[in-house]
Amino acid sequence: MGYNNEIVNIAVRMVLEDHHPIREVARLLRIGRAAIGRWMKRIKAGMPTHFSSAPKQVHNRTGENILKRIRRMLEKGEGTIKAWSDAGKKVCIRTVQRWKGKWFSTVKKKVKPRRYERKKLFSLMHTDWGVKRINEGRRCCFTFYEDDSSRMLYATKAYKKADLDNTIDAFVNARSKTGFKAVLSDCGKVYQNTFIGLCKSNDVKSIHTRPFNPKCNGKAEAVVKKIKTFMSRYEIRDIEHANRLLRKFEWGYNRTPHSSLKYKTPLEVYEAKRTSGAICGVA
Repeated sequence: MGYNNEIVNIAVRMVLEDHHPIREVARLLRIGRAAIGRWMKRIKAGMPTHFSSAPKQVHNRTGENILKRIRRMLEKGEGTIKAWSDAGKKVCIRTVQRWKGKWFSTVKKKVKPRRYERKKLFSLMHTDWGVKRINEGRRCCFTFYEDDSSRMLYATKAYKKADLDNTIDAFVNARSKTGFKAVLSDCGKVYQNTFIGLCKSNDVKSIHTRPFNPKCNGKAEAVVKKIKTFMSRYEIRDIEHANRLLRKFEWGYNRTPHSSLKYKTPLEVYEAKRTSGAICGVA
């Protein structure tokens, strides 16, 4: 820690002129005893209490003629090792690589990510669990199923806990309403062996996202965020009250225009796809 000259002069004067112990001066001025002792030794030796530190300077030790030779070879398309070897190996390979990156820096173009969406109804469903604290800090766990092509919500329901039994109950409820062919979920414990076996027995493909990567299931994460925002507007008493609010949310969500659907409602997209026959499950 650096101290200005005023603090240093006060500390030195208290020790030399007022004859205060170094321990007391350090306690009063909140300075380390080692620093005060160092100042006293320098003063007794006739040296200044502070020494100016020389600025760090980095010099390029590579000669200009070598740099020109390396650059000419790199401009011809030669590799880094070839340029280093023909330059007489007078610099290290890392230096050649550094200068190459400085001379011929490439700007990477941003590639717009492509969104893959299912065209048919119920060909893929997104599901996830969310947790919201309600009255007296109790946990309210909720789950849902969202169709990938139409964004329609199904089986939005609240439970006391997010366990395997409640996950199976939500799956059966959503399956009876839609008859979907595939489901995308995260790698949670409730979506492991038993859930995968349940999907196989119902001829449903279970797809898992990459671990610790919620962006892979961004549609479901967006719904979780919207449900939490919606539930924050109310003082929820119990799970039954939460389920009544979730039914209200599902009804409004399916009738609200979405920018991803070109500002159409999920219900409108659903009706259009069902009429055209773009459906995989049971309407």
